[in-house]
Amino acid sequence: MNVIASPVQSLLDGYRDRSRTLEEEVGERIAHVERRNRALVAIRELCGESALERARALETRRDAMGELPLFGIPVAIKDNVAQAGKPLRAGRKEQAGAPAAADATIAARLLQAGAIIVARANMDELAYGVTGSNPHTGQVRNPVDEKRHPGGSSAGSGAAVADSMVPLAVGTDTAGSVRIPASLCGVVGMRPTHGLLPSDGVAPLAPSLDTAGPIARTVHDAALLLSVLADRPDLALRTDPRLTVKACRVIALEGAFAVEVDPGIRALFEEACGTFSALAASVQRASEAALTSGPRASGPIIGSEAAFAWQAEFDAHPDWFGEEVAGHLTKGAAIKAVRYLRAREECAAVVRAIDTLFERADLLVLPTTAIVATPAGAPGPQLPFLALTVPFSLGGYPAITVPMGNTEGMPAGLQIVAQRGKDALVLAAAAAFEFARS
Repeated sequence: MNVIASPVQSLLDGYRDRSRTLEEEVGERIAHVERRNRALVAIRELCGESALERARALETRRDAMGELPLFGIPVAIKDNVAQAGKPLRAGRKEQAGAPAAADATIAARLLQAGAIIVARANMDELAYGVTGSNPHTGQVRNPVDEKRHPGGSSAGSGAAVADSMVPLAVGTDTAGSVRIPASLCGVVGMRPTHGLLPSDGVAPLAPSLDTAGPIARTVHDAALLLSVLADRPDLALRTDPRLTVKACRVIALEGAFAVEVDPGIRALFEEACGTFSALAASVQRASEAALTSGPRASGPIIGSEAAFAWQAEFDAHPDWFGEEVAGHLTKGAAIKAVRYLRAREECAAVVRAIDTLFERADLLVLPTTAIVATPAGAPGPQLPFLALTVPFSLGGYPAITVPMGNTEGMPAGLQIVAQRGKDALVLAAAAAFEFARS
């Protein structure tokens, strides 16, 4: 199968032919982080010593490479994923959080697969934001243009992969927090079907919407990482994805979004639709007015669930939280049950509309964000970044963003969505698109 310049495969090949040692690889990644992080602020904590120790230990286990799909691969994990013995700060102040008693299951699976966790990635506080701005750790910058933000809340994860600090990173996605930074930084990011990945040891924002997800430079690498996180080897791409997509019916969604899509992104989307016309059985055009309700429905759900999730720590240690997030939690706690339940009804209506689209399509395609990354000091409203991602969070659908080109000199992503449980189909479609555009 054709694999588009997979950084992971290149590393594994180097390890196999002994042209590269694990310690050399990890050492160079650490040096790269130390050199670039002052400008990008992508990494909150560099786990240099422990990463080098693990590299040396794995070097003695080369005979196990065939059994460890991420053997010696450097990975960054978001600051809201537990590692035993490290405080689970989730973007809060340095003194926040008690040391975790155990690794999150997804972190443990990385280690079991042979990965080397080299860093904890910076993020919006509590994952409550979409621009990578954090009052405690600073503003994460976009490697494509350091004057702009990288999107969030998995800001550091997206920036770290885009800048080659690591080939793989783990983020989390509630309203779009994997897909947004991946799109704005020009890499691949996927929100899997809700519930596919275990959530233990991952600090919550809104549990009914939260999920972890992979970020990588290629779809093949994202699929490999997801297969490890989910303990589902079948999700790794092993056959030509074009054969899968050839039988698919595709709906290209246009218009009827909560915001207007920038003309440059619309032009890139038209080109992407042309690519899919050559890949799939059919491509129809459609709009769905219910998608405009997605952001409105998500607000009270996220606000209420976040306030509930963090109430004990917020009451006990209000000084651990920044002013903006403290305001969100305070407002969330004041949301009345009737408003939350009305939001749930609105959410259900959005999901019914999307499910109806899937009665005549296997895949939905649309832009990931309505605009490209904006200046870090003046990001503007959040709605243009999450309006096109949050409707699919509400229904727990698998959705991936893959680069579709640049406008204004900045990357824009194509979002591909499938019905719940069809994660393999989303990956195949994204890989086929990636191959066609290479």
